[in-house]
Amino acid sequence: MPRAAAYDCCAAPPMSVDGPVFCAYSGLRAPVRRVARTDRRPIRHSQGFMDGQCTRSFRCQHAAMPMDPDRGAEVMRRGEIGMTPLEDRALATAIPAPSFKQLFDAAPALISVHEGPDHVCIYANPAYERAVGPRVLIGRAYREVFPELDGMGFAETLDRVFRTGDPVELPQARAVLDMGAQGRVPKWYRQVVQPWQDDDGAIKGVMSFSFDVTEQVEARMRAEDSERHMSYALKASGTVGTFHWDTKTDQMAVDEAFVIAFGFPAFRVGARLPLKAFTDVIHPADRDRVLAAIEHAVDTGEPYEEQYRTVDDSGIVRHILAQGRCVRDADGAPDRFTGVIIDTTRQRRAEDALRESEARLRSVFSSIDQGYCLAEMMLDREGEPVDYRFVEVNPLFEQMTGLKDAEGRTARELVPGLEAKWIETYARVAFRNETLRFQDRSDVMGRHFDVFAMPVPPLGRFVIVFKDITEEQHIREALVRSEAQFRSITEAMPQMVWATRPDGHHDFFNARWYEFTGVPEGSTDGHEWNGMFHPDDQVKAMKLWQHSLATGELYDIEYRLRHRSGEYRWVLGRAQPVRDESGAIVRWLGTCTDIHEIKSAEEQRELMLGEMNHRVKNTLAMVHAMVSQTLRQADSLADASAAIHVRITNMAQASDRLINSTWSETRIPAVVDAALAPHCLSRSRFTIEGPDLPIGSKQALALTMALHELATNATKYGALSTEGGRVTVAWGVEDGPEGAFRFSWTEHGGPPVAAPARRGFGSRMIEEALAGYFNGTAALDYAPAGLTFVLHAPRAGLVD
Repeated sequence: MPRAAAYDCCAAPPMSVDGPVFCAYSGLRAPVRRVARTDRRPIRHSQGFMDGQCTRSFRCQHAAMPMDPDRGAEVMRRGEIGMTPLEDRALATAIPAPSFKQLFDAAPALISVHEGPDHVCIYANPAYERAVGPRVLIGRAYREVFPELDGMGFAETLDRVFRTGDPVELPQARAVLDMGAQGRVPKWYRQVVQPWQDDDGAIKGVMSFSFDVTEQVEARMRAEDSERHMSYALKASGTVGTFHWDTKTDQMAVDEAFVIAFGFPAFRVGARLPLKAFTDVIHPADRDRVLAAIEHAVDTGEPYEEQYRTVDDSGIVRHILAQGRCVRDADGAPDRFTGVIIDTTRQRRAEDALRESEARLRSVFSSIDQGYCLAEMMLDREGEPVDYRFVEVNPLFEQMTGLKDAEGRTARELVPGLEAKWIETYARVAFRNETLRFQDRSDVMGRHFDVFAMPVPPLGRFVIVFKDITEEQHIREALVRSEAQFRSITEAMPQMVWATRPDGHHDFFNARWYEFTGVPEGSTDGHEWNGMFHPDDQVKAMKLWQHSLATGELYDIEYRLRHRSGEYRWVLGRAQPVRDESGAIVRWLGTCTDIHEIKSAEEQRELMLGEMNHRVKNTLAMVHAMVSQTLRQADSLADASAAIHVRITNMAQASDRLINSTWSETRIPAVVDAALAPHCLSRSRFTIEGPDLPIGSKQALALTMALHELATNATKYGALSTEGGRVTVAWGVEDGPEGAFRFSWTEHGGPPVAAPARRGFGSRMIEEALAGYFNGTAALDYAPAGLTFVLHAPRAGLVD
């Protein structure tokens, strides 16, 4: 052990590196313990640290430097470096002594001194600086220097020692230091933190002594892992027992595991029994073989290893693996036979169960309509997968792959140039324990496969269940091409085209559908399409569609479909089934054709025919009424005949003017005059007032029919049916920004009016048709004093 150095502090200023370090160290106030060596060295000190300016001799009790981390930490913690004054001044010599700074600088421990509550570093030895990497230490607070250690407990330990004055030892502390280019490096340290005091005993700061114990900690962790792995291995391999057979005395000693494996009662543990007591338990079918192997090992000294079965008194069979060797004495004679046994019953049962399972699995895979193979991956010298060997295949393997005599041969032997993707994929299954389901094509084999692959023990083996889907793939590709052609054709059609699955699930609409409806693409898939119809048509449309799906009959219906403008337009919907060769329905194809204009024209035609029929009847009625009134008023038959001829001529001319005026834009006064002319036997019975406004041909025709209907009814039942009855016809544009148009027919002076029991054609035509043509509203009021009709419409509704 090297001699301890003397400590020279006389030249140290109060706050120099030597001074505080020395003072701090002397301030540990640790009790002095005797150690192996006691040396007498002269120590000079000054600044009133001991006795002022003087020289005294001390007995220096210390641990030698360098010291190991465990021992060094103990020395620092217990204060085994101390000094005791000696009264023998004769020993005081002028031998040079190094300072504490020199001693700490040479120490292998990581030493640092910190001052104040922020732990400003005032000293760090070279070992400390090397350990923490390139960073500025002196004059900086601990937390500023080591921000990466925040939360790891180091700064908190310094805080605690400074606050309480109690030393703290951390046997094993983990720090992750930021080492610049090296990144964050984890380390383990054993650390002792002591306070240091001034002359008055006040705590001025803390000293830290740390030892890098990373190697020891990691070695211990590795040892613990190894021990843990060994424990797992022993548990996994079965119960391990030991035996010692004295061949000279034929006495055999066994442990508890051996007794349990052989099925002996527990009291046999430790008992010495002859070899025969144990061999008698061996299964009769194995006994002679085992005895012969034991005899051979005793005679030759060769290692002994056998597998056999034991049968206990209750008939339970166990599987045993035994290993050992016979040791000879100094004379070369057999002396003792020692070894171990392992109860492999569970393993053998698992293997038997696996074999049975594989046999059942093999039987299943031999009968399925898919290819099957058990394969094992092959590696090159670098451990990279390069091929796989077929261990077992089922009868359909050859049919699905075209490969003959595959068992025992490799994939690349059977298929030269096989794509690397197959090796890479199956390597994932064999070594990464992945189960995969995929479809892929081998261009080399000219086949497309649907594959299910899964790993099986041992590592490197895998099972493949597959099917050759080359023909199916060709059909699928042809279908894709056909689908593309279908879409190309349907997108070019002006009609809306749709298609469904056999169950009626809509899965295709062409662009015309989305252009017409304005809905997002895909939003009407499934059964959502029915919500696009007018509420009054939805039940009818769905009922007929369900009938077509159930019977296969053509789907043909007219319904109102919501346009992107919000208007419901009449559409003709048709669909027919697409059948395969067997007649089964595989798809439904349908179209929607916009027939709104045709439908509107049909409605107008029906309305016109109804109006013509109604007008002819009314005209005849008017003629009848006119003839009757003329005859009643005429003085003679000749006068009546002349009057009737004039009036019928006037009615015909008025009808001509009416018809001619309705085919182009005209004026409202002309329409009113033409419509009422046949009824004006006396112009004084009508009051007509309103501005000269233009009116479109459609509106003129509708107004003419309405006025003709009102006048006919007034002649038959209303104000014109009596001598004193009058009719006021008025129209105009009301004040306001919109300038709404108002037209009215008011009767007065006629017989009392009562509302009809039911609305006839004329009433509906007046209220509904007229309002529709003018985009407004129309209403009849059957007041007792006289019928009133009022039409309200926007000014824009007067023209087409």
